[in-house]
Amino acid sequence: MGKIMKSFMAGLMLPCLGAMGTPHKFKSAKFEREEPAPLKFGDDGKFRILHLTDIHDVEPEMDDDENREIPESCDKETINVIEKLVEKTNPDLVVFGGDNISGYWEEFTYDLVKSTIQKITAPIRERNIPLCVVFGNHDGEEGFHTEFQMMQYMEYPNCRSNLNDADVYGCGNCCVTVKSSDGSKDAFAIWLIDSNDYQRNSKGGLSYDCVHDDQIEWYEKRAAELKKANGGEPLPSILFQHMPVQQSLDGFEEVTADDEYTFERDGKYFKFGHEIIEGRIRECPCPPNTEKEYRNQFESWKKTGGMVAAFFGHDHVNDFHINIDGINIYQTLGAGYFTYGKERGGRLIVIDENDPYNIYSESLEVERITDTEL
Repeated sequence: MGKIMKSFMAGLMLPCLGAMGTPHKFKSAKFEREEPAPLKFGDDGKFRILHLTDIHDVEPEMDDDENREIPESCDKETINVIEKLVEKTNPDLVVFGGDNISGYWEEFTYDLVKSTIQKITAPIRERNIPLCVVFGNHDGEEGFHTEFQMMQYMEYPNCRSNLNDADVYGCGNCCVTVKSSDGSKDAFAIWLIDSNDYQRNSKGGLSYDCVHDDQIEWYEKRAAELKKANGGEPLPSILFQHMPVQQSLDGFEEVTADDEYTFERDGKYFKFGHEIIEGRIRECPCPPNTEKEYRNQFESWKKTGGMVAAFFGHDHVNDFHINIDGINIYQTLGAGYFTYGKERGGRLIVIDENDPYNIYSESLEVERITDTEL
C-alpha cells in the first residue's frame, strides 16, 4: 500500500475557540496515513451501506443520576443497536450520520470523548468494516472540536473520512468513490458533508447553521472532475449529512393550529401534503432557519446532476422517504438512548452497480434488551 498525506488540523493541541457557533476553519498540517484499499462493488454487483445517526452516546460514569441503572442501560441499549444492525445488514460501509456523541455534556473531557468514540466504533472496528463519519450540531457543542474527534475516528485504519478534501468550511467534507466490481473505474460516489452547527441570527441568538457557499463550490468542482472522468456523464451518487435541506419542508403546507395532524415550527403550523413513498413523519423536519443560503445546496445538486438520494438524521423519530424534483430525500431513525425518541434503529441502503439510479433502502428498528424504565 502506498502512503498518502491527509490534511489534519494543525497539531493535536487544538486551541480553545469557545463553544457553539465557532467557525471551523483551520490551517492544515500534514499527517502520514496508510491508504486503505478502495471501496468496490461486490461480485454480485451490490454495495451495502448501514446509516447510523444520532447515536448521541456518552460515558455512563458522567451521569450523576442517583439511579445508576438508567445511564448504564442507555449505554447498553445504544451499543446493542449498533451491534444488531451491523450483524443484520452485513454492510460494505457504515456511515455515522452526526450527533455521534452528545457533545453538549459539560462533564466530557478529551479522554472521555476519545473513549466514547472508541466504544461506538468497536462493533465496526472488530469486523474491519469501512467507516465514514459526518458531524451534527451537537458533536462539538461544548468545545471538543470536531477536528479533534475526526482524528480519533481516523485512528481506525479503515476509516474513509478525513478532515476535509479541500480547504473549505466545516470538518469532514469529502467524497468517497466506489469502484466497479471489476475494479476498472469509479462507478459511484458517496458525498459526506458537514451541515455545521450554529450561527448567530439577526436577533443575536443561536440558530442552526447551514452548508456554506465554499462547501457547495467544492462539491460542484469535484463533481465536475468525476463527470469528466466518467466520459462526460454525471457519476451517480448519494449524500450524507446531519441536518436536512430546506426543501424537506416543501412537502408541507402552512395551516392553522386547530387543523388535524399539524406540526409546529417557529410559531407556525404545518401539515404534510406531499406523497410519502414510505416511512413515518413524527415531527416536523428541522433544517436551518435560513432561506436562500440553505436552498442553494439542493439547487446545486439539480444543476450538477447525478444525485440519486440524500440521507439525513437530526430529527430522531422520522424515517420517511419522499422525492422532490427527482431527488430522493430520506430521514433515518436515531440510534441512541441518551436522547428523545421511542423506536431506535438505522437504515440499510443497497446500491446496484447495474441500476445505480434505483437504490433499495429499508428503515430498521432494534428491540430493547433491558427492562430499565428509561
